[in-house]
Amino acid sequence: MAEANWQSDQPTNLNYLSPVNFDLLINKLPKTRYFCVGATLPGITFGEALHDTTLAIRSYLPGDRITFEPLTVRFAVDEDMKNYQEIFNWIMQLGPGVDSHDFASLIGSTGKDWGNRSGDFKEMYSDATLMVNTSSNNANLEIQFIDCFPTSLGSVEFKTDATDVEYAVADLTMRYTYFKIKTST
Repeated sequence: MAEANWQSDQPTNLNYLSPVNFDLLINKLPKTRYFCVGATLPGITFGEALHDTTLAIRSYLPGDRITFEPLTVRFAVDEDMKNYQEIFNWIMQLGPGVDSHDFASLIGSTGKDWGNRSGDFKEMYSDATLMVNTSSNNANLEIQFIDCFPTSLGSVEFKTDATDVEYAVADLTMRYTYFKIKTST
């Protein structure tokens, strides 16, 4: 029979996670870092496989797919809209939105035609790190998002009928390959 070890089973840190102590760094978006006002740690889903038996019982087995939800970020738009523009330009280059040479300049392609696909395709992506701080505002955890790219840039609302100044915010949605969590300290 197993013995309970009450001393070692107790948590060593009784502080709750504070949702306001964080910092988000997206390598390709340096102007967005300072203005980030929110980020959502994405959910993760592991698939399951149905296993029929000869009995009336259905059992489930671990599946073969891990699915990560998108990373969503909310940021205050700076007065010159520099942070909005850096995201907008990245999306337009990935598209390509207006000019087919935008993508070539993004990856550093030297070829003049699409038959010559030289360049660094890793330039389409950027890693991101969500730093989660302790209640004392010291770095505690690093959540690293690998190979991020933007899929959505939210709208910015302008209005003259507001009674108080509400500064403009925008939402950014990004996809990535996976994320990993590591301790900073």
